[in-house]
Amino acid sequence: MGGQEEGYRYDRAYDETVHLTDGQRVQLRLVRPSDKDMLREGFEHLSPDSRYARFMAPKSRLTERELQYLTDVDGVDHFAMGAIRRRFVSPDEGIGTARFVRFIDRPDTAEPAVTVLDAFQSKGLGSILLQRLIEAAWERDVRWFVTELLAENKASRRMIESLSPEVSFRHSGDGALVATLPVPEPDRTPTAPGFFAGTSIQKLLSYVARSNVSVRPRVTKPPEPPGYDT
Repeated sequence: MGGQEEGYRYDRAYDETVHLTDGQRVQLRLVRPSDKDMLREGFEHLSPDSRYARFMAPKSRLTERELQYLTDVDGVDHFAMGAIRRRFVSPDEGIGTARFVRFIDRPDTAEPAVTVLDAFQSKGLGSILLQRLIEAAWERDVRWFVTELLAENKASRRMIESLSPEVSFRHSGDGALVATLPVPEPDRTPTAPGFFAGTSIQKLLSYVARSNVSVRPRVTKPPEPPGYDT
């Protein structure tokens, strides 16, 4: 699709303060190229399990090329939002990110990822980031999300498969499970953490956020969504 941010709520000027379930205040804004050090530090505070869940492989560090890819984004085809804990003395701390990468061969389809530092999980931040990610995707005409799940997580797979008939699944060549699901039209009224309690798709997306289900950005053609006209 290409292009620059224009006429979006979630653009480079976006800045929002939200409250977690424990009362902490967190700033949300879009990721900038200058956030490389913050992202590097945040990665270092992820547990090995969270790193593996996010990248689907053991990973000890982010390379400079990966840091550039993750921070130098156009905000349209590669959208990334950061959650930041402001500090008065030491540098601000990046505690979570939400992003999607659009498929070049299917502009209405993207691959999402939500990552929250272990110390801030189970505080509603994943659901907050997911809500904003859905809204940003919808206003950029993304209507389908494709996620790749770790194959060995059988309990997660059974739960997801039983959750919604609107989600289609296939097995990838490396044994992972790939899910294609519609992006729900956002409801801009609720703002509290965890408000995704309605449709099965919202429950599934909330599960993705809470569990750090892993996805990997792609540039190849995604699987066709159910009912997609070719």
